[in-house]
Amino acid sequence: MKCKKLSLIGLVMFDFLSLGFTSSGTRTGNPISKHTHLRKGEMTMRFIAIAAFVFTVAFAVTTQSAFGQHPVDPNTLNPPPPPEFNPICKDTGNGTVCTVQFSDPPFAGGSGVICTSGGTTYEVFQFQNRSVLGHRYYDRSGNLLRRHYREVLSGTFSNPLNGAAVSFSGGDTHLHDLAVPGDISSGTEVMTGSFRINKRQGGSVLVDTGRQVVTEDGTLVSESGQHPFNDYFIFGNSEALQPLCDALQ
Repeated sequence: MKCKKLSLIGLVMFDFLSLGFTSSGTRTGNPISKHTHLRKGEMTMRFIAIAAFVFTVAFAVTTQSAFGQHPVDPNTLNPPPPPEFNPICKDTGNGTVCTVQFSDPPFAGGSGVICTSGGTTYEVFQFQNRSVLGHRYYDRSGNLLRRHYREVLSGTFSNPLNGAAVSFSGGDTHLHDLAVPGDISSGTEVMTGSFRINKRQGGSVLVDTGRQVVTEDGTLVSESGQHPFNDYFIFGNSEALQPLCDALQ
């Protein structure tokens, strides 16, 4: 961009000097012959126009250089965002920011929730869609510093024995600050959001909502709010998801 700037200004200054003026606006007395018949007023107006054009070009090039965001190859970053995240990365001057946006393939399988119906035990079947929109922040050396994204979930829980099903929906925001730049397994992740299982006739079966802090190996550091899924899967409270089992009778 700097070469282009000099080239444009150089061309304009050549045209200006061809009028027989120095850069200070003083007549040289040796103008190119095609301009010798220009009147003084015409010469002054042309000088003003050329000076304004030079300023405009210089300002535009400087602005683009100062505020422009240049593309960055994701593969040059540590760690690079997975290609299935559809990353678009740009140099901000202080580092690199990658925008990611993707949807997981639909999940269909066991939920890990065990219920009993009529003396028969079964695993609740889960169907789920998940979409994600977020950003990854890298330092000037290309090392990952932060992941910040929003995920949206929807789907159903069902009883494979009788076909009864209830829908669910929710979303949460994840903020992961790495303790070691470039080491995605380091640091803690803060999750805030809500998840709701809906009754077939309206209303809620149960709600999971609030804030959680976890390490990248899944260890729960702290939580606030109500989290029946944590109560069931982490703390072993088998009654925590009983409302879901009841809704699938």
